[in-house]
Amino acid sequence: MNGLGAIATAVVLGVIISTKFMGGAWLVVVAIPVVVAIFLAVHRHYQYVAQRLSIDELPPRNYTPRPKPEVVTHPAVVVVGQLNLGTVEALDYARTVADDIVAVHVDIGSTEVEKLKEQWRQLEADIPLVIVESPYRSVISPIVEFVSQLEQRCRDTYTTIIIPAFVTCNWWESLLHNQTTLFLKTGLRAKKSRVVTTVRYYL
Repeated sequence: MNGLGAIATAVVLGVIISTKFMGGAWLVVVAIPVVVAIFLAVHRHYQYVAQRLSIDELPPRNYTPRPKPEVVTHPAVVVVGQLNLGTVEALDYARTVADDIVAVHVDIGSTEVEKLKEQWRQLEADIPLVIVESPYRSVISPIVEFVSQLEQRCRDTYTTIIIPAFVTCNWWESLLHNQTTLFLKTGLRAKKSRVVTTVRYYL
């Protein structure tokens, strides 16, 4: 039955193309393959990015738990979207500049929380991870609120907000990524956060 349906559909398609080609059917003949090709290219790009950022082959790292200093002179917040190589490098950078570090992740309902916690215990156990639930699927507002509260508690110091980002090989590929980073920087600027830095990971 499926075969008969496919044959009938192909016959109808052939008739319409042959009789209505100049009446507008040419647009479908051209547009559909182009759109499908674009979708396939985007899919291949996302597979490439996921492979380049994967931490599956990254061995567990044993960090000594960081003792909380009596006087915090330079706190830092690392924004964690996913735990990937870009995030790992951002956390490594935070260790070089801050004496009190906290990582924050926003769960919009799609996070595998237990898997993330297990990966965190294996790779970044010395830095606390705060998972903020966002039932309304907002990412920017919870992070901005979290940072604002931390800056209120540490108003006599400069708090550095560290945002991991990755750089694609071609400029047009960047249109598919890092949009959340731009909105987050805008939100932090509106709250007058003073030190916001990006740690770039080059694919």
